[in-house]
Amino acid sequence: MPSRLLMALGWLLATLLALLVPQLAAQAAPQAPPFAPAWGTATLGSRPAGQRSPGPSIEPFVRPELARRMEQLRPTILAAARRHNRPELSGMRDEAFAAVIALVIYNENFGWLEDDIAPLRAFTPFYQELQREANTRVPGSNFSVWPANLRPSVALEILYQELPLANTQVISVPVTVEGSRIDPADYSSREALFAAITAEISRDDMAVAYLAANLERGVYRAAHEGAPVSWRTLAAWHNQGIVDPRAIRASPTARDYVRRASAYLPLARALVAPRPPSRPQVEAS
Repeated sequence: MPSRLLMALGWLLATLLALLVPQLAAQAAPQAPPFAPAWGTATLGSRPAGQRSPGPSIEPFVRPELARRMEQLRPTILAAARRHNRPELSGMRDEAFAAVIALVIYNENFGWLEDDIAPLRAFTPFYQELQREANTRVPGSNFSVWPANLRPSVALEILYQELPLANTQVISVPVTVEGSRIDPADYSSREALFAAITAEISRDDMAVAYLAANLERGVYRAAHEGAPVSWRTLAAWHNQGIVDPRAIRASPTARDYVRRASAYLPLARALVAPRPPSRPQVEAS
């Protein structure tokens, strides 16, 4: 526990320092050429690896505030699944694709540190806000943005319709983000562009739109590599940018992410499952 506590304190301190010292922020997120996507297996909305050994799944934890937001987002999630699922490639029904969207959001809003050190749960919203502020105010920042835990650089890849492959090649895929108002050509600097993207992906509805588009990219990546598509495939894609089952098994971070995500699968499926129509209220005579 002491080592975990020290790690947690370092986690919070690093974020605070990143806001106060731009040079540290630049080290945390190396500069890329203007408008050039920063590819790599750790750029796709990943969180630090907990390096946990395989074991039973966690107890799913959802903050009441997030539970209310997810209920409000249910129609948005279902609509995004209908737009971005490619059943001919994924083999999934739209409802199953929607469950993956919900699954990722649930999992991304409760990390391994909060799982191990319960008192940190109170600080997570503060930590998330710090990363949003860093992307807006600290030059060179490219921190993950909640609720979908996407980096601006990944959102930019999506807007450019670019898909990095395992062999480092990049192909174009017909993926669009419904409702996005960002045209990268309108911005004169990477910092201004990333600030605008941060503001857009911080909105719940747009976070769902970008996440669904990113999962669609995962379907195209799996089809290109001949990998089977499942919720595990798409979760590993979102977290580590990999879809090959062997690569997922070889990655401690991806394995742990999928293991943790499995705890939220029943909740995600219940959220998007069909519901009986509400009965009209009859006024008493």
